[in-house]
Amino acid sequence: MLTFIGRLLSVTAWDEPDLSGIRRWACLLGICGALGGCSSPRPTTTGRSETAEKLSEQARQARDRGDSRSAEYLLTAAVDRNPADCETRLELSELLLAHGSCETAIAHLKRLISQNPDDPRGYVGLAEALYLQRDLDDAEYCLDRALDLEPRQTRGLILRGRIDEARGRKARALEDYYRVLGFEPDNGEAKLLIAELHLQQGDGPLAAPLLRSIVESGDPAAGRRDRAQWLLGQCYRAEGRWNDAARAFAAGISGRGESASDWYDLADACWRAGDLRGADLALTRSLQLSPTWAPALALRAVLDARVRETTSRI
Repeated sequence: MLTFIGRLLSVTAWDEPDLSGIRRWACLLGICGALGGCSSPRPTTTGRSETAEKLSEQARQARDRGDSRSAEYLLTAAVDRNPADCETRLELSELLLAHGSCETAIAHLKRLISQNPDDPRGYVGLAEALYLQRDLDDAEYCLDRALDLEPRQTRGLILRGRIDEARGRKARALEDYYRVLGFEPDNGEAKLLIAELHLQQGDGPLAAPLLRSIVESGDPAAGRRDRAQWLLGQCYRAEGRWNDAARAFAAGISGRGESASDWYDLADACWRAGDLRGADLALTRSLQLSPTWAPALALRAVLDARVRETTSRI
């Protein structure tokens, strides 16, 4: 009986391409657990061999110098050398997800879960991969399993919040994000997600303190700080604090993609704050990106008229 279930589990866990079988696969894991396990009990983590540890260290060094492909190759070699090394397999799956190799990551994560079914990290990783493939039902199912095992799993809570947002359940998403802050008060990702939702709902005064804390914290994620600066500019704009809005937009625009509307927002804030030179520079960039955009052309006409008026007075 156990041999048959083991064969069936091995096929379902990582050889089956159809992701609709996630629940059936998870049920098989449950059957094995009820029978005392498909094999001898496994520890929460599996010890790493000396060779695997060296390969993993080389992979980290390669990743630190920006050579992610070499890092992936080295971690794959480490897993091939020691298939029971759950920590290395987890590292490899995370790197594969970062590269967009979802199918390969899913195969490793399924095997990781079958090796170590009580570790919530495998379920969270699998949920992330399924989320990237827009399989929200199975992603949520995996997250429920992960959070049953570890309710303080902040990565899982953030991902569940994102799924709730995708389904229009913003109140539930806010609950999860605030729960993350209850466990990790300095979690910048949760703060940013909460602030974005508050802004969408017109609650700028609730968003602004969270955004300022990200800006002032020295958060190592530069993109997050830039995003926080930009959203803070939106808060100040809604309050009519044009000097503050212009400064925040200027501080955050370097992390944005080149967008005519972004440069227009900066130009408009500078104009309303009385900074004609700043407005002119930002508006010039906006019109370079979109020469026929009506709002930018209208502001250009206003600026040119002000310049002519100032010149005539001189």
